[in-house]
Amino acid sequence: MSYVSKVMNFGYSKYLAVFRRLYGCILRLFLARCGKDFVPGFPLTITGGENIKIGAHFRSMGHNFLYANDGSLEIGDNLSLNTNVVVGASQGRIVIGNNVLIGPNVVLRAADHGLAKDVAMRDQPHQKGEIVIEDDVWISANAVILRNVRLGRGCVVAAGAVVNKVVEPYTIVGGVPAKKISERS
Repeated sequence: MSYVSKVMNFGYSKYLAVFRRLYGCILRLFLARCGKDFVPGFPLTITGGENIKIGAHFRSMGHNFLYANDGSLEIGDNLSLNTNVVVGASQGRIVIGNNVLIGPNVVLRAADHGLAKDVAMRDQPHQKGEIVIEDDVWISANAVILRNVRLGRGCVVAAGAVVNKVVEPYTIVGGVPAKKISERS
């Protein structure tokens, strides 16, 4: 029996599940804290892991990025990240609550560049900020969450939205910049 046949008989998904669990065991060595049932997708790029705390039941798919060098990233329980999500807490602080869903290609960035006109853009100092995502939030595909934003409990961020201000609990926002379009009922 060929190797491919053996893999197919055992089940590709079983091999993948074993790999993800082993991969998670290795990555947790680089984190300040990590809860049980940590199952990252491959690859998960981590920078500044000593400033990252992750709760229980973390799941991610495909390539994702967690950055916290010179910053702080705290993730609650039951976070699900789709593919190509960037969580950039470098030079700032990001807090993600429990039971949060984040769709593909989402960017969260807790700091950005200054805008003084007498200083070249590449030499601008970072402006530190904070992002707080409360419990039970869904951030849809291709959304961008900027610094100094709080996403209230149970809110939904529509696909492609750029959020630059506080979103009230159970509110649905969309657009650029994001505005209230509805409420969860």
